[in-house]
Amino acid sequence: MAIAIGAIAVGGGCSHQDAITVDPAYAADIDALCNSLERSGADKLQGNDRKVVSAMWLGKNLTSADARTFLVKIQPLVGDAKAQALDAEAKRVGLAACPLAGVWRAPAPGSGS
Repeated sequence: MAIAIGAIAVGGGCSHQDAITVDPAYAADIDALCNSLERSGADKLQGNDRKVVSAMWLGKNLTSADARTFLVKIQPLVGDAKAQALDAEAKRVGLAACPLAGVWRAPAPGSGS
């Protein structure tokens, strides 16, 4: 069963409704990614421990190849660019918010920012 998300496209002075079909397993994986720090317990950890626990949890809990492909695609990005990419994908699959994007957007403790 696919999830249909309505999107308004505007072009040439007229608008129409397009349906974007999202695989429910992929949408669930993006939700899992967005909430992975809390779900894995990594939100209670710091530094490398946080990264390792989160990565291990994602490895066990992401089920779709498309989600893994998305992670590979955004892996080279950092900071706001990575957060924006994740936020955009979360919105595309119908999520209202993505806590992990907020974490990626925030400056690292001690960075002076």
